[in-house]
Amino acid sequence: MYIVTASSDDYAKHLGVMLHSLLENLDNKTDTHIFIIEANISSENKSKLERIVGRFNLQANFITVDDNLFNSLEKGKHWYGSKEAYYRIIIPDLLSKDITKVLYLDCDLIVKEDISTLWNINIDDYFLAAVEELGIKKKKKRSLSMPKKSSYFNAGVLLINLQKWREHNMSTQVIQYIKDNPTKIEYRDQDGLNAILHDKWLELDPKWNYTTENKGKIHIDNPAIIHFTSAKKPWNSEHPFKKEYFKYLSSSLWEQENESI
Repeated sequence: MYIVTASSDDYAKHLGVMLHSLLENLDNKTDTHIFIIEANISSENKSKLERIVGRFNLQANFITVDDNLFNSLEKGKHWYGSKEAYYRIIIPDLLSKDITKVLYLDCDLIVKEDISTLWNINIDDYFLAAVEELGIKKKKKRSLSMPKKSSYFNAGVLLINLQKWREHNMSTQVIQYIKDNPTKIEYRDQDGLNAILHDKWLELDPKWNYTTENKGKIHIDNPAIIHFTSAKKPWNSEHPFKKEYFKYLSSSLWEQENESI
């Protein structure tokens, strides 16, 4: 199983919490590979992340990219999210060609179930599998040239078919769309991914990416993945899943510094 994530130095601690929750709930950790794409994570924070993963007898594999790699995309009327979000677009180019499938996870989430259940979903006929982001307005879909009946997915949890992605040069297509349509892009890479892949993805059970936005629209008793997608996070507000986050923080081996992040 190949797990890929991305983070800035500011979010390294939250990445540590995510990785701890993921590995603590993974029944069979054999042959699990963790890749962390980054541009500026400090050596101190890398060491902490290595200790967290090492606690489960695994290794954290860091992939360092140029911090200026996506500067040319920093334009447009609205931009939400971090630049690190773009890194998931180029995952197929960063990993060995013999890796044909990965599970990408944002760092601002916690995993509460055995992720191998998600990993084992068959996506041979799709470019990726994801969870629909509820409440996306028709106007937004029209602006991205998406068909009326198509669904818009959240890109924080992606099961990616790297083989199909490479065969169709999908990274180039997505990046080119973002470059060509700066005034249409609001949610950085997520909009570009949806514009290009609107009819090429498999919809997952919403329990695999229970976002802050979806919580207000659908009730799930025991979500497998809780994704803190709004500006209000468990570490800076009275978030409804604050206790869940701090439970994993307290056992993650990460020092709880007296700071806001």
